[in-house]
Parts: sequence; C-alpha cells; structure tokens
Amino acid sequence: MGAASAGTPSANAPPLRIGILIDSHEQPAWVARALEHVLASPRAELVLVVRRGLSVTQEPPTDRGRGARVSRFWRKRRVALAVLYARLDRRLFPVLCDPLAVVDIEPLVAGCPLIDVVPTETRFSDLFSDEDAAAIDEYRLDVAVRFGFRILRGRALSIARHGVWSWHHGDNLVNRGGPPGFWEVMQGSPTTGSILQILTDELDAGEVLYRSWSRTDPRSVHRNRSTYYWKSAAFLERALRRLHEQGRPLSAESPKDAPWRPYSHPLYREPTNGETARGLARLSARFARDKVWASLRPDQWFLAYRIHPQGADPEVPDTSPYRFRELLPPKDRLWADPFPALHEGHHWILFEERISAGPGRIAAVEVGPSGVIGTPIPVLERPYHLSYPFIFEWDGATYMIPETEENRTVELYRAEDFPTRWTLDRVLLSDLRAVDATLAQIDGRWWMFVNIAESEEAPLDDELHLYSADSPLGPWLAHPWNPVKSDVRSARPAGRPFRFRGAWYRPSQDCSGRYGAAVVVNRITRLDETAYTETEVGRLLPAWRPNLVGTHTLNAGGGLTVIDAQRLRPRMPFTRKARD
Repeated sequence: MGAASAGTPSANAPPLRIGILIDSHEQPAWVARALEHVLASPRAELVLVVRRGLSVTQEPPTDRGRGARVSRFWRKRRVALAVLYARLDRRLFPVLCDPLAVVDIEPLVAGCPLIDVVPTETRFSDLFSDEDAAAIDEYRLDVAVRFGFRILRGRALSIARHGVWSWHHGDNLVNRGGPPGFWEVMQGSPTTGSILQILTDELDAGEVLYRSWSRTDPRSVHRNRSTYYWKSAAFLERALRRLHEQGRPLSAESPKDAPWRPYSHPLYREPTNGETARGLARLSARFARDKVWASLRPDQWFLAYRIHPQGADPEVPDTSPYRFRELLPPKDRLWADPFPALHEGHHWILFEERISAGPGRIAAVEVGPSGVIGTPIPVLERPYHLSYPFIFEWDGATYMIPETEENRTVELYRAEDFPTRWTLDRVLLSDLRAVDATLAQIDGRWWMFVNIAESEEAPLDDELHLYSADSPLGPWLAHPWNPVKSDVRSARPAGRPFRFRGAWYRPSQDCSGRYGAAVVVNRITRLDETAYTETEVGRLLPAWRPNLVGTHTLNAGGGLTVIDAQRLRPRMPFTRKARD
C-alpha cells in the first residue's frame, strides 16, 4: 500500500513549456533520468531542443588515431595526473550505476523540434546571436534547461520567461568552478553541495532554486560524484512543480531575502599535476591514519539513560548526558536507537541489537533508579534488518514502527503482550527506501517524518519527507513539497519530536563527515499541508564522555531520557581496558 499523492497541478494551469540546451544527444545517465522525471510529469512538456552546432571553421571532434591521442595528451599535460587518477579511482572504487555513463537521449526527445545554434565564442563563454535568440523566442519557453554549451552570457540568458536553469554540482557558497566533487574530497570537506540555479552573468551566483548537501565520500571522487549526481537528477522536476503551483520560481534563497555573503574561496579549476599530487598525498595520509586508528581502537554503539528528577517534564529530554548511566553491550554486538516506554509503572528501553555482521533485531530491557533490571531480551526479529523501534500509544494500544528499509516498507506493529510479543498490524508505506519513520500528533493531525532515498543509487541520510493522516493507522498523504529538506547535516530523524514551552522541537541526525556524528535539535517554525520550515537551536555532541565519536538518537518519554553513543575501545594490551 503506497501513499496518496498530493500537490496536483491546478486544472486551469497549462503545462510549463520547457526547452533544453545540449551539445549532442549523447548525455550522462543522470541527465537522462532528469529528463525522464520531467517527461513523466503533468506539470511540464518538452517543446524544444537547442543543440550546439559547429561553425564552418570547426571540425567534428575525433578520438581516432595515434596522432589524436598524442594531441590530447599534449593539451592535457598540465593536468595529466588528474586524468590518470580519475581512471584509477574508477577502477578502485566502482559504483553499481555510474551517473556519468554516456547514454543516448534521442529516444526521449524524438519528435521534439530541434534548433542548431552556433554561438559566438569568447575564451570561456558562448553568446547567442539576436537571430538565434529570436528563433528560440518563437517557442515561448517558460524555462530553458542547460545541459550543454559553455558559460552562457548576454542574450542567451533571456530565451525563456523564467530564465535558463542549470546545475552546479558543488556548494556555491564555498566552491565555485570545478571539477565537481573533486576538491571536497581532496580537502576533506564533510559535505558536498549541489544546487539548481537561474543563470546570470555572475558565475555560480544566480538565484538558487534548489539547494542540497550530501556527505562527502572521504576516499573517492568517483563515488562522491555518484552519490549526489543521482540525487540531483530530481531537482528539476521539484523546482518545476513549485513553479507550476506558484506561478513563479519559488527560490531556495530569494535575492531580496538572501543575506549578504562574501565568497572567500578561489574560483576552482581543473587541478594541475602539482595540486593533484598534494591532494593525493593528503588522501593517502588520511586513509592510512583511519586504517591504523580503526585497527587500534574499534568502535561500538552503546546506550545511556537517566530517570528524570522530580518536577521535570516527563516528555522533554534531559539536557545533561554526563549524568546518564551507561548500558554497555557485550563485545560482539552493538546497541543503538533507544526508545523509552513507561508500561504499567515500569520503565523499558527498546533498541536495536546487532550481533557481529548479522541483521539487526529489536531488544528490550527494563531499568530502574538503581540500574538495569534483568537482562536485555530480543522482542522482534524478521528475515530482514530491524532498527529504530519508534514506539507510541494510541487508542488504548501500544504500537511500534521499526525501521524496515531492507524490506522496502514502513511497517506498523501492535503489542500483544508488551514488550515481548508483537503482531504486524499493517504496512503504512511500501516500495520505497525509507528510514527512521517518526510520528507526532501536532495540532490534532498526525505527521510522519521519514527519510526516503530519491532512487536506488541515492543516499538515505539526505532527504526528509513528510506525510500526514487523521490517525496513525493512515492512510498517509504525502506533503506536496516533498522532500521538505535535503541536507545531510540535519534531515534524518533522531527521535520523537517533543513540545517545550509551547513550541515543537524535532531531533535530527548530523551525518556529515561521518554517519551519526551528532544530534541536531530543530525548532519547528511552520508545519501544515502547504509548508514546512524548521530552525536549528542546539546540538548534542559526542563530548560528554571520553573516547566518544558519535551520537544519533535522543528520546524522552514517561520520565526517562535515553540516548546512544559510539565509543572507541582500546585494543592494544598496554592501553587502559574499557568497561564491558
């Protein structure tokens, strides 16, 4: 059972007229997917293809012959090491589906009018003649999308009513130029940004229509690109959806509202041999350091808790984790994603238990003021991985929504005998890669916060989706602007939302740099069927105990606060033994 759709176009609004600018019909696979999204949408129609033509003095490019190879090598001699690295990188870190693999898009655009434009060239830019621009004007484009040509300037930027849209695969606040995804890896940046923008004469400084951040792959430029190129293929359809609904581009940063920001970094270019060598030296040193560190100090997720002091709000998390009691698992397993439950006067913690490399299961343990009561027991196992046991009560029953992404579902379980016996009540969502579904009843309506991957190749940590329903049993209606957040630094849920002094707060995970780096607490500033906004107000960092490197769950309920953390455990015989 899937979710109902939302945000259908107005019956009186005609589809947007779209034109694309290409160099040829051979395009990267991510471009083909972006076009597929648009062609499948009722909000837009492709009415024109503008192809970059060759001037009479130009010859078609050729890759044949020894002379051509020698010529290419000579032209690339200053960046030859980067070319060699790219080839080695693809071999060492292959991806299942390469977004930069060349495909033929001609079947997608068959039957669409085609105009060949030979631009006037400057050193880096392409200019359209008035005649060519006038010929394009006849198609009354609402949006032109740049998949080819070089830097466009002048009349070329005004061929569509809402401008020429283009991707920049990088965060234009800190990285302008290129090549995409290279400098972030070499410089050890925790995130790699990507934007869809309306082009202006100022390079990579146009009006931003869509902005997103992914975790930088610390070892491979090839893998880093693969992650966020696939995700960014959906940006165009999302921005067109908003334009169709609003009648104007709904910018991620409106020029009149955007704060003044200087750009302090260089304009990045293809790396020279020296720059590549220095980057590879840093990359190699980082890789060796991480390997040595991991071999000497393996990590393990564990739990910590505190029963609230008298007078404290039982549903608001305790803010002093240094006071918490630790629950340390045996050496062969991890404990994470804790959720508290108060049942018949007893405090329970439900959590993910994973033994060695096996699939996760849900376990439970009772705790009291003096510590653990009894031993943890498994309470739910399936043939697929389980984690994040979101637990809540409704209409006299206790329910749980564990993460079941491996089964491509969001499943609701009902307690038959808490906490040891659970029955599958229903499947809330299906046929999607969803993690950490989290419910909250806010202003009389139920809301589901859940991270969903854009595609099979896209990351799970980046994009927050919203659904709403009259009851937690559904049916669940997708928010019209899903995903409502595309930011690896604070999208993924990290526990149940809570209310404090009249405002709602949502814990989320910061997965930049590393998975589960910290808990980010966001104040919800608007939540309804037409919009969602939130503002970061605080962070729970893994600094409240020595040797902690991560924390990614924060929950309170029934007067009990629980968190998890990832610790480093010394392995060498001369180091102080950790408590186990």
